[in-house]
Amino acid sequence: MKTSTLILTLLSLAMSAQLFAANKINPQRRYVKPEEVHVTVSDAARQKANALYESVHKAYTQGKLSTDAVVDKALYHGAWSPELEARCLQLVADKNDRAKAELGHLYTYYKTAYLFPNMESEGLRLMETAAANGYKPANDYLGIYYNRKKDYAKALKYFQAAGSDHIPYAYTLIGEMYDKGEGVKKDRSKAIELYRRAALLGDAKGAAKYGSALQRQWYGKVNMPDAFVWTYLAGELGDDFSRSNLQLPLRGERFGDDRNTASIRNSLTLVSGFNDVAGHPLKDEPIYKQGYAAGLAARTAAAENGDDWSLFYLGSMSYNDEFLNHSGDFIRKCYEPIIASGKLPKPAMALVYERMAELYRKGDGVKANPAKAAEYARKAADSGSAAAYKIVEQIPD
Repeated sequence: MKTSTLILTLLSLAMSAQLFAANKINPQRRYVKPEEVHVTVSDAARQKANALYESVHKAYTQGKLSTDAVVDKALYHGAWSPELEARCLQLVADKNDRAKAELGHLYTYYKTAYLFPNMESEGLRLMETAAANGYKPANDYLGIYYNRKKDYAKALKYFQAAGSDHIPYAYTLIGEMYDKGEGVKKDRSKAIELYRRAALLGDAKGAAKYGSALQRQWYGKVNMPDAFVWTYLAGELGDDFSRSNLQLPLRGERFGDDRNTASIRNSLTLVSGFNDVAGHPLKDEPIYKQGYAAGLAARTAAAENGDDWSLFYLGSMSYNDEFLNHSGDFIRKCYEPIIASGKLPKPAMALVYERMAELYRKGDGVKANPAKAAEYARKAADSGSAAAYKIVEQIPD
């Protein structure tokens, strides 16, 4: 994309009125119950899950799928259904250490463990067995488990056993340990570097922590424009507290499981109420007033030079109609170079593919093309988009 083209297109997008919109007091604030946000699984969805499991089971028993291929299928289906993922992993967990680790993580990770009551001990056994057999990511999963249990000595032991390369979320948790001096000597310079690694690998919480650290002097030099960027990107990657901190609209499809959704909404209700009463609306925070405007020129220049995160940032703001008005043509111009390079981590690529599918499905800024929309939807599902998974009509064998 030529520099002049993107700059002119960008300048033609008026900043949305949302940027300095005043907070409105809602007299109807109340707690939200989990059942109020629960999405009921239809009988048709259950039947589809059963049919998918049977197809994987049949292919495996006939020798058409290796154990690794079954794990790949399980993780693909897990974007839509953790229960289906577990059933597929159970097929090969006795023979495959990767399956053991993934199944154990499902049984013990707080966002999915509630789906599998009374399986915590079995989950620990599976992960420990996989780790003992030399599957290093199992150590990260164990570190995540013990970190949440506040057993930082055990968490550190397992994180160290995982080696120098970690899964993205593990970098975030190790960063928190250095940030707070939990199990290790406090070292905020090391913490911010670990948050940065996690953010660049697409971990939403790591991006949120990195954005937050860039606002505070005790981590080093304050950088409000980059703080805004990474706080915004954290929201894009799924951290809804970051979205709320920038006063961005909440979107239900970005929430995690139902219990977590209710917790998030209750927290935002109380925080918003406090700020109204205290007379300190979120829009007066420095990151809100300084971050976007100060960083726009630099991010536009970086995008012109092929920086994928800057392209993702600008395209996403336009897609969401937040700070930049919605323009299908501008979104396409930002996302196509990202697709060509393929360097962004899966969570970001999933959103890019998902949104490109929508542009071609609706003819938004492009000529409508159902075939191309379907192609992008499949790529989005392959990258972990649950929304895209639901619209993919047929799962490949």
